[in-house]
Amino acid sequence: MQCQICKSKAIKPYKVVDSVLIYLCTKCHVAFLDPSTPRKKTSHIYSFLDYKKRESQFRNRFRTTVHLIQRFIKGKKILEVGAGFGLLSSMLSSEGFEVDALEPDVEPIYLKGLTVHIFKDHLEDYVKKTKVKYDAVILYDVLEHVDSPKDTVKLFENLLNDKGIVIIQTPNYESLMAKVVRNWSWWMVEDHRFFFSKKSLDLLFNNRSWKQLFYRTYEEWPDFKKNLDGNFVMIQNALVRKCIKALFFGFFAPFYVVGKHQLWKCGRGGLHMAIWQYNKR
Repeated sequence: MQCQICKSKAIKPYKVVDSVLIYLCTKCHVAFLDPSTPRKKTSHIYSFLDYKKRESQFRNRFRTTVHLIQRFIKGKKILEVGAGFGLLSSMLSSEGFEVDALEPDVEPIYLKGLTVHIFKDHLEDYVKKTKVKYDAVILYDVLEHVDSPKDTVKLFENLLNDKGIVIIQTPNYESLMAKVVRNWSWWMVEDHRFFFSKKSLDLLFNNRSWKQLFYRTYEEWPDFKKNLDGNFVMIQNALVRKCIKALFFGFFAPFYVVGKHQLWKCGRGGLHMAIWQYNKR
């Protein structure tokens, strides 16, 4: 077995999640599934009713993304890959951007009635038929799903104008969250293929065509707490479980509030957020 990112053969078993073996490249620190691992249906995970309950949280998160795009973009034309229910694309459209959205699986409900072009295509199929060039391409929680991240990055070069940007968010398996929770929800081996470290993410864009403009790690407290709650499910007695949780969070929450920004700065946040600029040679 060879690492797709750095071509190293220094591969070892890393972790078993739900009976699925995850491998690790010891050179670039990307974790991944065997390519032959079958995918499972995940439609039950993406419920609009559940999403709607957390809409205010997502809107706050996406405002940061909108501000980053406004800071780094050189034009107005944006492609969101894997737009989901369309909330981010709708917010970008309301800010005056010209938005195209790729979403092959779910209904982009937030885009109804908006001047956003919706395509029921996967990225590789869309690239074959479009002649449109974009000033920004967004992959929000998408890169971990693809079969070939290297090939995906090559597709960006066919889509972007010179000085166009790629904005990527993807889970960070080297995060504090992944280390301390019992069952990190972002392993999601039903459909996730790759799990990136900062080193492996940087190697994807390691040629003269790409320049990194921005990088940080972060997560939101509701996501961290939800993951931590899973550490206590094995305690059968409800009262005991409640008391232990109260003691734990009484200690952990202040530590987290005080130290989270330093943890994120050290690359231990639950999510990578990065922006690269494409420079035509």
